[in-house]
Parts: sequence; C-alpha cells; structure tokens
Amino acid sequence: GGCLHFGPQFGLEVRRHGLCTLLTSHTIAAMAVDIMFTGFGVAVLLIEALIILFYGLFIDYPHFDDASMTGNKNNTAINVGDFYSSFQDVHVMIFIGFGFLMVFAKRYGYSAVGYTLLVGAMAMQWSMLTNTFWHRVHEGSDGFDHKEEITIKSFISADYAAGAVMITYGAVLGKINPLQLVMVMFFELIFYSLNEMIGILVYKAVDMGGSMFVHMFGAFFGLALSMVISTKAQKEDKKGLNGASYNSDLFAMLGSIFLWMFWPSFNGALAPTGDSQHRVVINTLLALTASCVATFVWSSALRKHHKFDMVDVQNATLAGGVAVGSSADLVIQPWGALLVGFIAGTLSVCGYVYLQPLLERKIGLHDTCGVHNLHGMPGLLGGIAGAISAASADDTAYGRSIAVVFPARGAPDFRSASEQAAFQAAAIFTTLGIALLSGALVGAVVRLSIFDPPQQPFDDAEYWEVPEDDEEHGTGHPSGAMNGTDGIQLAQMDKPPPRSAL
Repeated sequence: GGCLHFGPQFGLEVRRHGLCTLLTSHTIAAMAVDIMFTGFGVAVLLIEALIILFYGLFIDYPHFDDASMTGNKNNTAINVGDFYSSFQDVHVMIFIGFGFLMVFAKRYGYSAVGYTLLVGAMAMQWSMLTNTFWHRVHEGSDGFDHKEEITIKSFISADYAAGAVMITYGAVLGKINPLQLVMVMFFELIFYSLNEMIGILVYKAVDMGGSMFVHMFGAFFGLALSMVISTKAQKEDKKGLNGASYNSDLFAMLGSIFLWMFWPSFNGALAPTGDSQHRVVINTLLALTASCVATFVWSSALRKHHKFDMVDVQNATLAGGVAVGSSADLVIQPWGALLVGFIAGTLSVCGYVYLQPLLERKIGLHDTCGVHNLHGMPGLLGGIAGAISAASADDTAYGRSIAVVFPARGAPDFRSASEQAAFQAAAIFTTLGIALLSGALVGAVVRLSIFDPPQQPFDDAEYWEVPEDDEEHGTGHPSGAMNGTDGIQLAQMDKPPPRSAL
C-alpha cells in the first residue's frame, strides 16, 4: 500500500497511508542502532535465562554440617575469612583497575567502564559453568552425577576468567559493539576453560598468577579477534578519537595504580597458605617495583624528546606482575623476582615504542590497548620463567613442600624436575594455539553483518546517552600530542602510536 523512492538529500522517502517520512542517513543509522539493541537485549536475556537454568541443574551451595563450619579451621573451601579479603582485592582489580585503565580514549569512557561492568558480571556467571563442564569432562562419566558446590574460591576463579575477557576487550576497544562483546565473552570462556583444564588437569602445569592461562590466553585471543574484525576505517581513525585528553589520562592512571597496588592478591589469592603464599607476595611486590623502575628508565630513553609517556607509565609498570605470575610461588630468590620484573618492564616499553607500530604497518594488526605489550609478551616471559624454575626446583629449596608447589612431583606421578619443566613448556604452546585459533574463529562469527559492527569507532555517542556538549564538540588530544603546560594540540607533531589500556 506504499511506495519507496529516493528523496532529497540522498535519503529514502517512504509513503504509506498518505504519510511521508524522509529517511536520511542519520535516520537510517538510528534505525540500525534500534535493531542492534533489540538483538542485544534478546541475546543477553537468552544467555541469562540459560545461565539461570544451568545453575538450577548443576550448581549448589557447599554442603557442610554446623561442626565443620564453625570448628574446622582447616576447611578453607568454606572458610570465608581465608579468601574473602583476597577475592575483594581481585574484584577491585577487574572492575575498577581494568575498567578505568581503559578510559584513556577521550570519548569512549562510558563504554570502557560500562561494558567492563556488564561483561565482567556475565563472565563471572558463565565461567563457573564452563569451568565446571570441562572439569567434569576430564573426570569422565562419573563427573556429571552431582552438582558443583561453589565457594568463595569459585568466585576468585571466576574473576580470573573475567580478567581474561577484559584483556581481550582491550585489543578491540572502540571497534566492537555491546552485542558483539557479549557474544565474544560467551564463546571465549568456553575455550578459556578448555585450555585451563588441559593445562591444570592434564599437564598439571603450575601457573599460580595466570601468566599463561589468563594473560597470554586473553591477549592472543584478543589479537586474533582484532585481526579478523578490525576494519580499515577503524584502523585509520580519521576523526582522531583513539587518543587521550589530559583528564582521561589521569583517570586511566588511577586504574593503573589500583592494579599495581592489588596485584600481589591477584597472583596469590589461590596460593596454598604458608610459605608458598608468602613467596607469592614477596616475589610479586619485588617484580612490580622493578618493572616500575624499568618503565621510567626506558620511557625517557626511547620516547621522542626523551620525555616520559603516560602510555608506558600506565601499562609497562604492571608488566612485572604479569611476568612473575607463573613462578610467583616458586623459590626464584628475591634477585630473580627483581630481574624478571625489570626485563618485563623493558620488554613492555620496547613493545609500545617499536613492536606495536611495526606489527600494524607490516601485518595490519591493530591492537587498541597494546595488550600484546602488557599481557602477551610478559605472559610468555612468565611462562618461560616458570618452566626454567620448574627445571631447577629440587628438594633442597622446597623440602617436603615441593609436592605442594608442584603436585605432579609427588604421588602418583613422581615427575622429575625436567619432566615438570617439559609440561610447563607444553602449556605455553597449547595456550598459544588454542587462543589464536579460537580468537580467529570467534572473530569470523561476530564480524557477520547480523551483529551490525559499530559505525562510529571510539565514540560513546553511538550506544550511550551523552551530554550534548560532549556529543557535538569532541574535546581532547591524540595520544602524545599534548603540550604538558597548556594542553594545546600540536598539529605539527607526528600521529601518535595506538594507545594502550590493559
């Protein structure tokens, strides 16, 4: 009963029942957003309904009697006092640390902290199911005849899984819409839990701070995802929104400081109590201080004009915590922790200054947040350090506790130090393989047109209600292009390298 034809201003004119509406490009874009958010709402509701159903079928409280709850102090699985403080530290890292570290983009702060909250919450729910599933698969047919009892330790593991998703988000920050991000989270955690099951239950590798299973996996999954979904327009960023303002950099630095302070809890939240946990705290603190020193040294030495760069300070200062993760509870000696941290800080700064621009020019890898520099390479370094530490571990250093640190060194496996080191190395290659392949596969799915990729990269206005002045008058400066005194954008300076957030 109506007719369609192209009207003035290259819009589409629709006549129906005597009414005429001019659909300009802006109106069409608004309709596309409506359709996307309809899909977003449906997808989130379906996933949440699925999670609630599965929790009803497979998840339960821990079962204990009053005596075990009140009198058994060794029952750490249900003793909230033993783990809740560490859980809160890790929780702050995921939702405040990672969230605010990504607000550097001058018009993408809402998306950075908002999507972190949403996807982090959903990741915690979903990961407890994916972890349970793959653990039961490893147990065999008997693994599915009882419900999983969740404890505070379960929520710590769930935060680690959410951390891997946040790292992945950093690689595609500004280039992905909320529907795509939710779907990435849904599929990524299936592969994340599979990789963790293989590494921990099959290889019996030790990765106390998640250098391999959290940082490496999240980073390389994100890099493969970015290679597949990043468009030419997003890489070119002609509007210059993939950059910071003076204030957004300060907020991002706040996230970095939260992470730097709480990282020992991230590495040691699930460490066995006693000497092992003590070593985690000591080694992580020393590694973080060393990476902080290295960052300031190399940032001033390698950056243009020999000035400190906030990209380095916000990120490379944390590299020591990433790199020492696999060996955090091992006897690597204080000097070894300092050395690992210093090398990680150096490697991270060099990645931001040289490697990241090179990879973008040569292979088109657009890593918005530089996760390769903070999580990928330092995580790989941490995995290698863990393998070397495992090869040199003997009873003289650990005494009777060696089977506590390396369970496979005790009964029934009784591995030698070299055998344990080989399995640590196998975990590195397995993590790389699963992360890259699954990241590319998920990228091929979410890049489909039904997911309606964002048309305004690095801009909150496409999916958020923003103040009119911010929407109409974008303010800020490209990264590295601010005069430290008056904040005037210097047009004559070179285009800055891509920012980093995680």
